[in-house]
Amino acid sequence: MLEGRLVDELTAEVFSSDASYYALLVPNLVPAILHENADEITSKDDVIEAVGDHIQSSVEGLSDEAMHNVCEKLMLLLHGGKEVKKTNSDIGQRRLLQTVDISTQGVDSDAIESIWRVTTRDTPTMVDKKKLEKAQAKALEKCAKREILEGGISKKKRPTDLIATASQAANRRDTRADAAGQFTMDVHLENVDVSIGNKQLLCGADVTLVYGRRYGLVGRNGAGKSTFLKMISSQQLIIPSNITMLSVEQEVDGDEIEVVNAVLESDLRRMNMLSREKQLQELVNRIGLSDEEKEKYSSELTTLYAEMEAAQVDKAPARAASILFGLGFTPEEQRRPTKPDLLLLDEPTNMLDMRAIFWLENHLQEWTTTIVIVSHDRSFLNAICTDIIHLHSRRLDQYRGNYTSFEKAMREKLAQQQREYEAQQQLRQHTQVFIDKFRYNAKRASMVQSRIKMLERLPVLKPVEIEPDVVLRFPECETLSNPVLQLDEVSFKYTPQSPLIFQKVCIASHANSRICIVGENGAGKTTLLKMLMGELSPSSGFRNANRRLKIGYFAQHHVDQLDMDLAGVEVLANKFPGHTQEEYRAALGRFGLSGDLALQSVATLSGGQKSRVAFAMLAMLNPNYLIMDEPTNHLDVETVEALGKALAAFKGGVVIVSHDERLIELVCKELWVVRDRTVTTLEGGLEEYKKQIYKLLAFTS
Repeated sequence: MLEGRLVDELTAEVFSSDASYYALLVPNLVPAILHENADEITSKDDVIEAVGDHIQSSVEGLSDEAMHNVCEKLMLLLHGGKEVKKTNSDIGQRRLLQTVDISTQGVDSDAIESIWRVTTRDTPTMVDKKKLEKAQAKALEKCAKREILEGGISKKKRPTDLIATASQAANRRDTRADAAGQFTMDVHLENVDVSIGNKQLLCGADVTLVYGRRYGLVGRNGAGKSTFLKMISSQQLIIPSNITMLSVEQEVDGDEIEVVNAVLESDLRRMNMLSREKQLQELVNRIGLSDEEKEKYSSELTTLYAEMEAAQVDKAPARAASILFGLGFTPEEQRRPTKPDLLLLDEPTNMLDMRAIFWLENHLQEWTTTIVIVSHDRSFLNAICTDIIHLHSRRLDQYRGNYTSFEKAMREKLAQQQREYEAQQQLRQHTQVFIDKFRYNAKRASMVQSRIKMLERLPVLKPVEIEPDVVLRFPECETLSNPVLQLDEVSFKYTPQSPLIFQKVCIASHANSRICIVGENGAGKTTLLKMLMGELSPSSGFRNANRRLKIGYFAQHHVDQLDMDLAGVEVLANKFPGHTQEEYRAALGRFGLSGDLALQSVATLSGGQKSRVAFAMLAMLNPNYLIMDEPTNHLDVETVEALGKALAAFKGGVVIVSHDERLIELVCKELWVVRDRTVTTLEGGLEEYKKQIYKLLAFTS
């Protein structure tokens, strides 16, 4: 085994005069540390950080240079004598798809020159062996406990390592057609059950996807929309074998690589930035560089970070939709003469600007194969969908028409069901009165029996389940005197060498302002928000703010940074200590997270429910001015509506960056357009901005 070879090499070359101590160090401590961090060790510096101190402190007279050589050779031996080149796609954790037995990996130790021949000594070590052995035994015990508790993987287990499962009844017609080679392009899913952990999302649900139709899959946050799509895309739900499928998901799981990397790689500017970032980081950390060289590379890295911020490189996964037609095709799929038979899109508009959304709408309207879309954007669903699938009460109901038609049809359907239920209840009641009255009357025995049989034959109607309205509430706040926030002749760039992001911007906001900021991705919307908040200082000009101004800021990364292992009440308690459990639950309850939802781990919540936790954190600050960057991502349609009403009712000022037309209609009275290093107020509002985009799209097409 590799460990055995390390033992032999070290015993012979380094610790020959102290074999008993080495017998504890090498086969236990060093391999344990390296094994625990194997996924992260891809360079000599990683090895130095992991075990360098242990090696150097245990060998008397071992120089830094010699220790570095030891760690470099150890890294090569650890990876089979080969250098590890880490690519951009290596970023983040991945699930190991297959177990690896190190003993089966071919390592030619003779080909690697005596990696431990760094020093020899004839005098015994001066290290206190007992203390060192005690400390290292304690470290080994800690490693062993972690191995037992975490299954040998240095990864924090999360409550949501819950596996979604699905089952269905086989469709006999499709099965016979498949066996006979008579392929169908329609998808028939019958008697479908879907669960995640102990929670059942679908029970005996039926749905039919007719070829060429465009379906919008809607339902409340946490109902199971994304999970249902994943069950189809992962083929846990069986569809005809001849149907080709493409799925574009809304989130990238931390230990699964399921994004369409080829789409991101088509953004050459982004790829060049990431590649240069990696090169500069390696240069800055290289040993032996002069101070002047380090300063040069550090300065270049700072400039690069500013350019990456301005280009919104972190939003590239969502922007991929506008780079390659917003659909996540690989280059090979782009060159195919045919499109996938079934296209699954989960929140495709998240983080896209309006121009990209309008382009995507136009493109999908011309799509000829089947589409299933999960989206919170009412306008997008209205523009695209020919049918709506409503996931609720663990079943799937289908409606013809777009989202507006669905809302009307659903209200009529529920009203009709309620009328039928009430009429049947009245009939049952009157019939039961007759039965009870004449049960023992011999003359009317036949009539009683006929009515009893009639009741038995009546279908069992259940009362209509009406989903409660979503209600969100921001806390009351004091009213400030105007102007509340002002940028006066402000220009901004990240470094003296970088290009200007803004030039001579003059804008003002009042205590009750309702402002929406729009513009293309990369124009500087987020940078503008950070200047308004005071996180970024103007390169020239002035930011003036009311001294009692208290800003509450929401951005999507606040959701991503939530501790997934904690419940909502625990998240608030950690962030805002000193309050009672009831106060934390009340704060969550104002955003629809009441009852058990407040006690569930964040990891078990849907994307929209996680956003509500972040809203509750914002509200705990008691702000008098709200600034929000794309707050509708991952929310369902009803919650977007509720958020709009809550922001409209808020007593303080509101500034939002959003592409959601419905939210803008509900909240905003003023539209700021960010373009060409300026911020202008558009008098015609959203409708005028849409006209400008349509005109631009017609020109560019």
